[in-house]
Amino acid sequence: MLTHEELTTVHLVLNTDCNAWALKPTSRSPGVCRFCYRERNRVAAVDADTVRRVIDRVRSESEARRCVFTGGDPVMPYDNHLEVALRHATEVGFETNLHTNGLLLAERYAALRNHVSIYSLAVDGATAETADWFRGHGYYERFLANVEFLTADLRRLAFNTFTTAGSVKELPLLAQLIAGVTRRTDVEYWLISQYRPIGRANPRKAALYAFDRDDFAPAVDDVRDRVEGVAIFAQPTRAPQDPYPFRVWVLVDGTVTADLGSVEAPHNEVLGDLLVDGFEPLVRRARALRRQTQSEGIA
Repeated sequence: MLTHEELTTVHLVLNTDCNAWALKPTSRSPGVCRFCYRERNRVAAVDADTVRRVIDRVRSESEARRCVFTGGDPVMPYDNHLEVALRHATEVGFETNLHTNGLLLAERYAALRNHVSIYSLAVDGATAETADWFRGHGYYERFLANVEFLTADLRRLAFNTFTTAGSVKELPLLAQLIAGVTRRTDVEYWLISQYRPIGRANPRKAALYAFDRDDFAPAVDDVRDRVEGVAIFAQPTRAPQDPYPFRVWVLVDGTVTADLGSVEAPHNEVLGDLLVDGFEPLVRRARALRRQTQSEGIA
């Protein structure tokens, strides 16, 4: 059994494609979500019973308390068993955190509502001009609509923000917006990120999104006291030699992958199928591989 100290959170991936790619870019932007490093369609099609069995295996072999539903975007215009997965994860004792851009959240909200502990919404700017530059025409308007109906329903929220050298200057305005939300409902955290050169980094992305981490850290520190009661996490860019946080990703087809520390890896290390190999052994193997990777890096 993996203890809670060994594994606090599991990331469950229903699909790696995303509905945001259907949005139209603004006239000034380089394209929708060009900072993204996810690969499409890496999860095999499965039935609802397989999804339940995967969640049961994770639950029976770990004391992890939170299950983060991520992707891609898990709220898609097709049946990816999201409602089944959320309901079952809740029934077996997980706190559930839904990471979504929210573009289709209103349409599926009624079926999700009772099984989501925290809704994590992405927003990259305090104005439509900035937010839509990152994610496409109409994104900011939809974000505000989601915040409105979720706060009115007293749902627990969190926010994720991606930054550029220009948009990082808008963090105080975004902090003001989030502070306003905290007066209406609980907000657990705000994750602020820099460009992450993971695997498929390229010079064009770096030119658009990268800026010095020494400029990023003070900008985040400047807003820490502006949103009372909200944990603010900074995710700066990393050089190839910098370690990456250890995280375990479970695809609902049973595939287990993990971040082993190198931002240069083209994708996470594939460890095996938990329905065949078990969940605990695969995570322990990932930890051993990570220690080996880090010791080789030091050597």
